[in-house]
Amino acid sequence: MSEGPSGDEESEPGVAADSDPVHGSEGDSAPRSDIDPAVAAAAREELRTTFTYQVERLREIDTKAIEILKANLVLIGIVVTGGSIVVQTEFDLGGFLNPFTLAGGVLLLVSTGLAAVTYTASDLRGGLSIADVDAVIVAEHERTRVEGAAGDATTESTSPGFDERLLRSYAEWIDYNARVTAVNDLLATVTVLLVFLAFVYVVAGVAVGAAGLSAAESWLSFAVLTVLGGGFTWIAAHMDHLGPETRHAAASFDGVQLSKGADRTEAWSSLLAMLGREPPVESSPSAEPSEPSEERVESERKEDVEGKEESERKEEREQREDAESDDD
Repeated sequence: MSEGPSGDEESEPGVAADSDPVHGSEGDSAPRSDIDPAVAAAAREELRTTFTYQVERLREIDTKAIEILKANLVLIGIVVTGGSIVVQTEFDLGGFLNPFTLAGGVLLLVSTGLAAVTYTASDLRGGLSIADVDAVIVAEHERTRVEGAAGDATTESTSPGFDERLLRSYAEWIDYNARVTAVNDLLATVTVLLVFLAFVYVVAGVAVGAAGLSAAESWLSFAVLTVLGGGFTWIAAHMDHLGPETRHAAASFDGVQLSKGADRTEAWSSLLAMLGREPPVESSPSAEPSEPSEERVESERKEDVEGKEESERKEEREQREDAESDDD
């Protein structure tokens, strides 16, 4: 990626280092300069690579989730079928129906449900909609008309800041998809850990049933195993990153967590926001939110029509004035 402009590059077209990349510095009445094509191309390529990897990563998580779902359903079917056969015999199952096997069965059911949720929760964002393309075309026509009327014949007059809008759109898509990845990765991690704990509980339950432990001994061993399993689960769930890179913090970008999307705190926040149908605080609209695409397109079309009508009325007034002066 290219670094920001240095002090001796301030006279070149582009975004100044101490100004906002969209609106420029305060009090600057000059027209905004377009992004350097080389910088825009490099940034766009990097963003496209990140976006493509996010799509592949979410597809990988969905594949793992559906495989776990299939395996759990097969296992549950085997257990139900085997149980229905055993109950018809004289075999005593009382010793094997203990807290371990019951907890293992519950965890297996919960992991199956989470696998289904993980598979169905993916909601990617990206691409240009029809309304977005219409808005770009209308904005380009409007800008060309205004600059043409002002006599501006520069080579940059046909560019409505498309590169900048596309780069910012990529950044928004990547940020949104990162939150989706964080939620899906969290659900997938919890699903895998629950499957593991379910098998541990089932194996322990079979061992306890075969050993013939008393109820007190069974509950005590269950509590110990639960504490150990909970500690292992917490450690495994939070082994998600090594921390930020600090050796070149001032000369490098923070980047995006590609595999996990975000840390576990942000993942839980995004999950709660998804359940509550409200965006997280970090993704709330800025102080100057843009209008929805359809409304923006309609507004720009209306302004274009009004501008044309005003030009026609002005031309008619001039013609009438010329005709009156000729009559005089």
